[in-house]
Amino acid sequence: MRQRKTLGFTLVELLVVISIIGTLVALLLPAVQSARESARNNTCKNNIKQVSLALINMDSGQRKLPGYVNALYDPHNQSVGRRASWVIMAFPYMEQDALWDAWSSDFSATFLTKKPWPEIEFLMCPSDPPAILGEPSLNYVANAGMAFGTALTRVENPANGVFFDNAKKTNFFISNSQKDQREGHPQITSNISYVQSNDGTSNTLMLSESVHPWFYAYDGGPTTDMFEPGVGSNGQKDNARIRDTKHIYGFVWSNTASGIQRINGDNERNNIPLEDSMSAFAGPTYEQLGYPSSNHPGGVNAVFVDGHIIFLLDSIEPRVYAQLMTSNRKRSDLLAGGVTDKNLPQPAADEY
Repeated sequence: MRQRKTLGFTLVELLVVISIIGTLVALLLPAVQSARESARNNTCKNNIKQVSLALINMDSGQRKLPGYVNALYDPHNQSVGRRASWVIMAFPYMEQDALWDAWSSDFSATFLTKKPWPEIEFLMCPSDPPAILGEPSLNYVANAGMAFGTALTRVENPANGVFFDNAKKTNFFISNSQKDQREGHPQITSNISYVQSNDGTSNTLMLSESVHPWFYAYDGGPTTDMFEPGVGSNGQKDNARIRDTKHIYGFVWSNTASGIQRINGDNERNNIPLEDSMSAFAGPTYEQLGYPSSNHPGGVNAVFVDGHIIFLLDSIEPRVYAQLMTSNRKRSDLLAGGVTDKNLPQPAADEY
C-alpha cells in the first residue's frame, strides 16, 4: 500500500499567519472601540434627554424650575429642613416617587442611616463609570450661570443662567460661621417662560455632562465635615461645612478667559490637586472644574431648554459658550473684549 505523507505548517508559515491575524486584529480593534463608544454616547444622549424632559415636565406642573440647590422643610415643622439638589427636586418627574417621599417627608434623626441616595443609572454616563458601584454618582449638571470666583457672596443675576441658589433661609444654620453669607440676597426662581421670552429656549443651555461632580446629593458621611444631607447631630439642623457653590451640581461661565474656561478645559485635573471630600470640592478652588467635561472624544453632550440635544465641541470659543448659557442677553453680566452681551453678535450654529 502507498503511504500517504501528512504535510504540516512550517515555522515560517505559522509566523506569517500569526502576523496576518495580528494585523487584522490591530485594524479591527479601533473600529470595535469606536462602535462601543458610539453606543455609550447614544446611551448618554438618551440619559440627558430623559433628565431634561423631567425638568420640562416639572416646569409645566409647577411653573418653575428648581434651584441648583434647594431648601426642603419638614411639612410639620418649618424649623427643620435639609438642602436638596435640583436632581432630588425633580425625583417626582423621574419616576422616583419612593425616593422623593423619603427626602420630602422623613426628617427624623435616623434619616441618614436609611441611605436614601441609591445609584440611579440614568444619572450616569456609561463612558464615565463610577469608581464604586452603588454610590449616588452624577454626570449631568445644570446651567448655574456666572461663576462666583473668589467672591462667593456675589449677588446672582437671573439673566446669567437658568438655575440658582434656592436654599438661603437662615433657619437651616446653627452659627454664622456655617452660613454661605448669601442668605440676605433675593431668592431667584426661574422658569422656562422667562427663558422663552428673552434669549429663547432653543438658544439657552439647560444641562451638560461633567466628569467632576461627586454625587446627586450632599455626602452623607459620618464626620462633621461630611455630615449631610442637612440633618445635623441634633437631628434637626444642617451643621455641614459644605458650601452651596455652583459647581457641585452645575456648570458655569466666567468673564475671565483662561486656559480652563473651555469645554474639557481641565478634564484630566492636571492643574489642581484632587479633592478628598465633597466639602473640599465645594471650595472656590474647584470652581475650575465647573465647566462641561466628558470622556467622549471631541466634546460633551448638552441639552437646551427646549429639549434638543447637541454635541458641544471642545473648540467652542469661551464667548460663544457663555452666550449659550445666559438667559437674557439684554441684562446679563457677560462682557467679552469690553463688549456687553447685548452688543455681541449672536452665536451661529457652526460656532458650536
